Amino acid sequence: MNENIIVSYKKSMNELCFSKDQKEDMIGRLTEVGSFKNVVQKKKKLSVKKIVALTAACLAVLGGCGVAVGKATGVVTSFSPDTFFSKTSDFSRLDKLEKKVGIGVTAVETFSNGYKFDSMDVEDFRTVDDEDRTVGRFKELRIEYVCDNKPQISVNMESALVNGHIDDDPGVALRANEMRTVDGINVYYNYDEYLGLPASKDISPTEEELKREETDDHFFISIGSDQRETYYVSSVVFEMGDVHYCIMTFDENITSDELFGMAEEIIKAR
Repeated sequence: MNENIIVSYKKSMNELCFSKDQKEDMIGRLTEVGSFKNVVQKKKKLSVKKIVALTAACLAVLGGCGVAVGKATGVVTSFSPDTFFSKTSDFSRLDKLEKKVGIGVTAVETFSNGYKFDSMDVEDFRTVDDEDRTVGRFKELRIEYVCDNKPQISVNMESALVNGHIDDDPGVALRANEMRTVDGINVYYNYDEYLGLPASKDISPTEEELKREETDDHFFISIGSDQRETYYVSSVVFEMGDVHYCIMTFDENITSDELFGMAEEIIKAR
């Protein structure tokens, strides 16, 4: 990030009521955010920075729901002082984060498969049109779960009133690998493959890969990787109480039954 911009941030921080450590932490995060542009463009082009890809892939799984408002064709990660310090490892602070997002969620602290609460935070996003003009904004509540010797699992939650109802979009059901109904709620499972490519003219997708991206609902080409790589995302999405829930992991070995089971535990906890 340009040094002048960092100096400007520091000058602005002097007028905010935060401690010196908090200000420096905020500047560091701004610098990190400014180092790359995380965009879900037309629900197909995703950043492979995994902390952002979790949300980006959720929006891809949800089909049109993630960009249903106005003339939006993409989603860009945003930021605000309100969310910089939202991350917490205290589960009892859930109600405060709910208020930041403007939703009421059902969440569990531990799952029967051994996953347990690790941390949670709030992320800011803005919807954009084809010319990158902002047409809307929304927040998302993300809860991270961990289990010994297993990859992290994320539960992302956002307002269906802002981004559209899942069952109003037939594309979600058509795209899903599998669908089950739990207590009257439809739960959709997807297993997706992502081809990560660097932002370089020297490394580009093959004609076969470009054709596959157009015809395969479970194959995505992502720009922003350090090198050419392939990774996989397993997820289930559902809607409950006007809230989208997306349970997601980069674990290739987790089964659909396990993700469906976690969804069922959240649904039955309401």
